[in-house]
Amino acid sequence: MNESAFFEPTESDFDDDDVPFEPTAWDLAMSIRLGIEPEADRAALDELADAMLVWADDDESERLTDVAVDRLWSDELGEDIRAGLVRVAALSPEWRDAAHDALAALGNNPRAAPVTRAVVQDLAAQLSATDHPPFFCTCCIDEAVAHVSADRRRAVARGVVIVAARNAAFSVEELRAAARVVPADDAVGLLATPARRRAVRERLARIGRLARKSMPDLARELEAIGREPPPQRPEDDDVWRELCEFVLDRVRRPELN
Repeated sequence: MNESAFFEPTESDFDDDDVPFEPTAWDLAMSIRLGIEPEADRAALDELADAMLVWADDDESERLTDVAVDRLWSDELGEDIRAGLVRVAALSPEWRDAAHDALAALGNNPRAAPVTRAVVQDLAAQLSATDHPPFFCTCCIDEAVAHVSADRRRAVARGVVIVAARNAAFSVEELRAAARVVPADDAVGLLATPARRRAVRERLARIGRLARKSMPDLARELEAIGREPPPQRPEDDDVWRELCEFVLDRVRRPELN
């Protein structure tokens, strides 16, 4: 793991005279804030990252956290968490007590320790964020889907497709070449392969499955997209077209990156 900039909270961050501050495992993980290594950590965290993206229900998130901890765990990760807790313990008496309890749990059963699970979930959330621009919000899309007419729901839900750009595995060179192609239909067709279009829809289907309880309106639309056979011509594929417009716009307008 990379060690990102250490977040040092102050008393004002938790200023509430009526409620004593008792840091949770998540608070500790946020303060330790280990940094993600996307390529090295993706295999272990990929599905949990999508669960974090859509705030999947607790049962599903916990199951995927179990899997991710088993895949990601190493002595190095344990030492990084331990060192982070030692730093946090020096912040204040409240942080000290919580950090000492977490260190004890880490020593007794490191993989099952609440702070370990919270750190891994935070790493998954960081990984998820690498797949979309800042301020991208699945909750906002879900709310919009719920408030538009039935004939517009698919178009709104389709906005999630931008997170699947990685699954299409475009090279920089071919994106630059496609960005120079006119008309746009030709660029859309140039980038398409059956495997790419299938991978994008499979990713949307997985996101939809994970969102069934947390974002049901969005989930229904994404799972429907994932189940349907794509149109034969990529130019007629609204999902593929939206993805291509997104990635090509970022090539043509690099200030968006």
